[in-house]
Amino acid sequence: MKRQRRGTILLLVVLLVILLLAGCLNSGGEITQNSPANEDTNPIWDFKYDPPITITTAIVDENRPNAFKPGESLTDNVHTRWMEENLGIVTKFDWIVSKFDDADTKIRLALAVNGKLPDTFNADGDILKNLLQADKLLPLDDAIEKYAHPRLKEALEKYAYTLTEVTKDGKIYGLPHFSEGDEGTVMWIRKDWLEKLSLDPPTTISQLENVLKAFSEQDPNGNGLDDEVGLAVPLKEGPWSWMGQTDAIAGAFSGQMLSTFDIKLFWNENENGSLVYGAVQPDAKKYLETMSSWMAKGYMDREAGMKDPSKASEMAVNGMAGVMFGPFWMGAWPLGDTVKVDAEANWQAFPLPAGPDGLKGKAQKPLYGIYTVFSKDFKNMEAWFSYYNKVLAKNFGPEDPYFDPRFANGFHEGYDYVIKDDNIITVDFEAEGVPNDKWPLADGSSMDMRWMLYPLTGGAPALPYMNADAIKKMSKNSDAEVTTPIEQGLKGLNSAQLTAAGIAIAEQELEIPNQYHGPLTDGMEKNGVFLQKLVTESYLSIIYGEKPLSYFDEFVAQFYKNGGDVITKEVNDWYNENKP
Repeated sequence: MKRQRRGTILLLVVLLVILLLAGCLNSGGEITQNSPANEDTNPIWDFKYDPPITITTAIVDENRPNAFKPGESLTDNVHTRWMEENLGIVTKFDWIVSKFDDADTKIRLALAVNGKLPDTFNADGDILKNLLQADKLLPLDDAIEKYAHPRLKEALEKYAYTLTEVTKDGKIYGLPHFSEGDEGTVMWIRKDWLEKLSLDPPTTISQLENVLKAFSEQDPNGNGLDDEVGLAVPLKEGPWSWMGQTDAIAGAFSGQMLSTFDIKLFWNENENGSLVYGAVQPDAKKYLETMSSWMAKGYMDREAGMKDPSKASEMAVNGMAGVMFGPFWMGAWPLGDTVKVDAEANWQAFPLPAGPDGLKGKAQKPLYGIYTVFSKDFKNMEAWFSYYNKVLAKNFGPEDPYFDPRFANGFHEGYDYVIKDDNIITVDFEAEGVPNDKWPLADGSSMDMRWMLYPLTGGAPALPYMNADAIKKMSKNSDAEVTTPIEQGLKGLNSAQLTAAGIAIAEQELEIPNQYHGPLTDGMEKNGVFLQKLVTESYLSIIYGEKPLSYFDEFVAQFYKNGGDVITKEVNDWYNENKP
């Protein structure tokens, strides 16, 4: 917040008197008390806008369960009331829609009629491109410099490539919604099946194939039926997905990574230093050869090509598959549910298998995705950052100057935590002896607080690999003293999850990143959907044996003929201008 300069001593004196009586003027002209800029008298976290300011936003409400207590909603809940009473910030929704496509339609309509946009909302892809072209977004460089949390500034500098898509004429027009980046693939295996069949955990692709063969043929679930396959995998979306992905199989054969479902993922450097779409580079044939062999031998479900990650996981949970790749959190859901079918089930995570040449690799989960953007007319960037910094600092604990001590135990008692016998309980309320009238929800489940907390920030504020040190510490010694909220959160993981998280971080150096971070190109807009369909269907036809491996070269030619050549040129033009 700025105090305006005045040319005369008289005007300066008058202004100082007004400020002393009424507070300071914020960037939007609102009167505030205990403002974030008033650090000389109050801690930086202690602010309140008085009278309250209103920030408008928009949201896709997917009607997730456990998000609100009876009688509460997106527009009226414990957190919206808390924000108004304690921070002087009112959240107003310009629109609430049930599908992402509907949100895009709302923005397109606003652009078409030059209508008003929300103060802040999420955007990516062609919508983001259209907003930039229409000059509808607020440049953020000054606000970032003045108000952003130092850790956010560091991340934006370290991962500067995340800003290229929202940079125009040298100015930044959006904030990347960072992910933690710690969900890198691990190999989940039914350890009880390994022990039952006297098998060692596989360390190579060859050994993994032997395990898949045994799991598929030796009735490890003991029901006397030939109903098992080795590997639970979703192939509907190709090699890379959010769970059940086979990026580790690709990484055992190549230093390049594959995606068929997104034309922006993965672009890798070839031997000439140019970017090539990973799914059409020659090493991909080794991945396809392995996967088609496993399919032909019955080591994978014949219906995998029609399954998304959730459907594929049902085979693992129902005791019909013994290996599945994916993030560390799978040890609770969905794999933790396997004990409902088999009380002896024991899923454990293991390091990734090496290829015939000793190669190991996995995809780096994109460290950013959608962007938080702001209407060109928005006047309260200081207030927005004040809230963003507060919820970001919640991860780091009392040592962070933006940490709000009112959130020391959690956000709201009776919602994301309860206190019993001076202990903070966040899960397993019944098992912990919490009276049922104190449970956050009547069925004893935990609340999903994201919908309450983050409509203004585009999601939970996070930074790449901000959990890494805590994971290393807690996976080494789960009884180590907890000193930050991140470490406290890790205490809530079960032992399988914590072990898996430790493996994922230990193998972080194996991650293969996407090297294209530019906007959706004209060629992608024109031909991207067709090419994604072409590549995905071609992969499936080879894996299922409907086409020979040699068909790979034919489909690659089709890829380049139908717009892939134009997109490759656009991507490399961008890369030559922006490569580090």
